[in-house]
Amino acid sequence: MMIFVAPIAVALVAFILYAIDRKTKGEPIAWDSAAKLAGFGGIITAGVVFAMSSESIAEVVKSVELPSATQDMFVGTPTF
Repeated sequence: MMIFVAPIAVALVAFILYAIDRKTKGEPIAWDSAAKLAGFGGIITAGVVFAMSSESIAEVVKSVELPSATQDMFVGTPTF
């Protein structure tokens, strides 16, 4: 549920801040720039929320299995 709410909230806040900034400068809102800022803010937030959710991390950790040769590189004495 959070993956849907957080990006929308961030996109809305980004748009509002952009509109306030443009209005304080007395300039018109450039709708293409506003859409880009809101869209990319939402997309980045969705990615961060997805990466930080416990469900997705648990699935990734379960699927990672290192071969014994790779593990031997990091433990024990090195052999050349």
